[in-house]
Amino acid sequence: MDIDDFAHTTPPLLPERFLTGPLRGWGVIETVLGRLIRRFTVEAQGTWDETRSLLSFHEDWSFDDGHTDHLRWRIRRTGAGSYSGTEDRIEGDAKGEQAGAAFHWRYTRRVPQKDGGEVKLDFDDWFWRIDDDTLIVKGSAGRFGLPFATAHATYRRSAAHIAPAV
Repeated sequence: MDIDDFAHTTPPLLPERFLTGPLRGWGVIETVLGRLIRRFTVEAQGTWDETRSLLSFHEDWSFDDGHTDHLRWRIRRTGAGSYSGTEDRIEGDAKGEQAGAAFHWRYTRRVPQKDGGEVKLDFDDWFWRIDDDTLIVKGSAGRFGLPFATAHATYRRSAAHIAPAV
């Protein structure tokens, strides 16, 4: 899959527009063979600072086994269709590209585990805007180019909170 495959799709998915305001998410994580690992919910909130081209995006993940994870993203638009981001547990910068209704986001993150340890994983996430209220995400996690888990998530928000498309 290539980001350019989505250049003519609509509605456009601009992270600084869609991820601004409150969002809720639901999803599952499965093995590459399709076995369910965990279910989760996400409460998220984004704030866009136009003068700094900076999106502050906070995600609070709650898993069905009682584990939680909190991500505090700082995502910067670096040009037309390009983004970079930081988060306390990622290595280097996350890299993103946007075209049409799609956003592709890649990064390496130390993921906290329920036992207090951490596991370093490479993430390759695809986001697709479905309509004014809905975003679908498919993310793979693995190491050395080999995925071993896939997350499927749906994010929803109130249409009243969506910034107009540009």
